[in-house]
Amino acid sequence: MDIFTSAIFTSNLPNDQDIIRELRTLGSTAVVPIPLFTDVSFAGQGDNGESLLIAVERKKIGDMASCISSGRLLAQLQASVVVGVDVLVVLVEGRVRRSPEDGLLEIPTWGVNPRTMKRCEMWQPVKPTTTYSRYCQYLFELERLAGVYVLRSEGVQETAAVIVSLWSWFQSPADGHQSLRKFYKRPPPTVQLVRPSFTRRVAAELDGIGWTLSAPVAQHLPSVERMVAASEEDWRTIPGIGKKLAKSAIAELCGGKV
Repeated sequence: MDIFTSAIFTSNLPNDQDIIRELRTLGSTAVVPIPLFTDVSFAGQGDNGESLLIAVERKKIGDMASCISSGRLLAQLQASVVVGVDVLVVLVEGRVRRSPEDGLLEIPTWGVNPRTMKRCEMWQPVKPTTTYSRYCQYLFELERLAGVYVLRSEGVQETAAVIVSLWSWFQSPADGHQSLRKFYKRPPPTVQLVRPSFTRRVAAELDGIGWTLSAPVAQHLPSVERMVAASEEDWRTIPGIGKKLAKSAIAELCGGKV
């Protein structure tokens, strides 16, 4: 496989130098900065092994908030489709929260706490100002209405890790990924929601038997009459019942007489 199909290509613009450094640090494949129509692009394989072109648009929170009103991201995605991109991914980079006071979209910044006069992390509304609700809706619209995959990361290091993970995933056909091709089998309950049989309730009252051993006792000796008539050998065939416990159970059922 030559470098054109195995490398990760990145934009060579100044504001993309940090992601170039982080991708090279991971060292999974060659990283080639070039004049590019998007932030990151690489070749991959489709469902049946056909060639695909994948484009990743990296957006920091402020840039994403700006795109909601300007439409710039949509124009960038449209340009990617024009050059033949098959899979579009928007990777939103940065931490956010909903302001508890007014519902605005906020990002963490470093500032001085006026009460302690010490530097600390503080949450500030992103610029341009937008609500957290509108931000979430916009990301949903990209997936729901435009068919674009939306992923998130906290910072440039995680962004690089996400990109390498995507690159690795697309290096084999989609039908080679088996994680979603499973039938879920619910584990059996550890407590049966049925009333225990009379035999089990009697067995559970015997010293040393209790709740846990009463189940195999009732299974091997399915009536109180069978328990009373059972020999020591019969009791010792039950899982968890040894010689001492067998003698104890027989003595208790027989009124203290073996």
